[in-house]
Amino acid sequence: MQADQFYKNILRDVATDLTDAFDDNFGNKGFFGKKWKQARINRIGSLMARTNSLRHSINHHIGTDSITWSSSEPHASIHNLGGTITVTQRMKKFFWAKSKELGNTPDAQFYK
Repeated sequence: MQADQFYKNILRDVATDLTDAFDDNFGNKGFFGKKWKQARINRIGSLMARTNSLRHSINHHIGTDSITWSSSEPHASIHNLGGTITVTQRMKKFFWAKSKELGNTPDAQFYK
């Protein structure tokens, strides 16, 4: 086996193993042992795994001497790097309606 092919095989194996490990993070609700913060509102299931769209959008690309992971989901960079989310008028309507629906509960305060 040529050295170049051996190196490509190693990169492919590492990419496969780490992609599986990233996927396992969603099942474990944490990033390599560091648990994600709990949601501030009482909901069923994890916010990071509600639709699994982020989980299924993670892809890897093997270059000549590197592996890069990316996601097609626009909110992925907010989870990784932080940032600002602009609250739209439609979002405001939803939050006010939800707070009214919940009445005088701790969850209603969150939506206000």
